[in-house]
Amino acid sequence: MKKMILRSAMLFLLAGMTNGVTAQTTDHSVEKDNTKNQVMFQLVKGDYKYYNTSDVMSIDFEGYEITVKHRDGDDVYPYNVQNIAFLKGEKPAPTKADLIGTWEVRGHDEDGEDMITYTFTEDKLTITTWNRIQGHDPMHEVLSYTLKDGILSYTYPATEWSESYTDNRFVSLMYDKSVMVLKYKPDDWSWMFEEDEGLEKAEVFIKKDKNPDTSEAKLDGKWFCYHSGTKAEVQSGLWINGNKAEFVIGAWATRMVGPYTYENGVLYLHPTEYYVGRSDDEWGYGRIDPATLECSSWEKVGANPGIVRGGAPYPETFMFIINGDEAYSWYANLPCLYFKQ
Repeated sequence: MKKMILRSAMLFLLAGMTNGVTAQTTDHSVEKDNTKNQVMFQLVKGDYKYYNTSDVMSIDFEGYEITVKHRDGDDVYPYNVQNIAFLKGEKPAPTKADLIGTWEVRGHDEDGEDMITYTFTEDKLTITTWNRIQGHDPMHEVLSYTLKDGILSYTYPATEWSESYTDNRFVSLMYDKSVMVLKYKPDDWSWMFEEDEGLEKAEVFIKKDKNPDTSEAKLDGKWFCYHSGTKAEVQSGLWINGNKAEFVIGAWATRMVGPYTYENGVLYLHPTEYYVGRSDDEWGYGRIDPATLECSSWEKVGANPGIVRGGAPYPETFMFIINGDEAYSWYANLPCLYFKQ
């Protein structure tokens, strides 16, 4: 009861103080937008003011006077704010109009990366894979699809070798709708309806003729992509520290170290050092711990390990799309969902 009386008295005091104070002379507030992160000011008289957090540099308090440091100027609230709240934006589910067009995998190694594209029309999805490294001809699948509540579904028809089956992907769009992420669970879709301990998988594409602005992405840190939806084996690891990167491919027992550049969601690694973690008569992880990618003894080699061992060069350029503590990528025609350690 005392707290309620005290709060009422404070609001009454603030309301009274505003009678003799001039209201702010500038107003950079915007309309409420549920799709954006916003800060809300509830005024004593019951009005509400909203600011997109991306436009606010700081909120300063001096006594009861509040100043919103907006990128276009200061808004001063003298003694007339009774509540401040931060509202997290909710991204609307993508529509067919958002998907229509061609989405592609970017980045390549010295031999040219496999091409994978998803092309949407109003009622058809064409999936194209071109496995150049292994010498296969391009494969095209033209399928009907549905998109409902952010879930993309498409069915492969039955063949003489297999029954028909449906793939389901949870779709999210990033970087001003120029990046498409398709998430799923390995092998089945039961995770949508019941608990499943396996890790998600994710495929990422950039819309053709678009260049996502990823200049603000926070790359620094250690990132792991796991095999088979579990944390028992690390498929690949990427360490980024300042302008230096280290890329380790677990099952290939290889390591590349050197400077990198990053632009429009594609990471260009420029290795100055190459290492292998197993001898020619070993297989698998060799001397590498599959759960941590730590190696008891790296052997330094003079060139790309893929060339040294007679195979295709290992990828050194690949998409790397940051989303908080997750990142999405591809290498060797395999999708990679990275988790920040």
